[in-house]
Amino acid sequence: MKKLFLISLAIVIVGAGLITFMYVSNDHSECERTSIVTYGKAGEKITTETHICNEKYNL
Repeated sequence: MKKLFLISLAIVIVGAGLITFMYVSNDHSECERTSIVTYGKAGEKITTETHICNEKYNL
């Protein structure tokens, strides 16, 4: 019973560590956002945002 508990605890700790690592390392520091403002036929303002990312792999 104690062995099963330790294995389960280790799985939870490793899983939490992996999730934390992915969250911290996925900062998009090399990415940028561009906004393009256009106007429709009725004069409404339409803003289009584009996410440009040069990272090859994104977790």
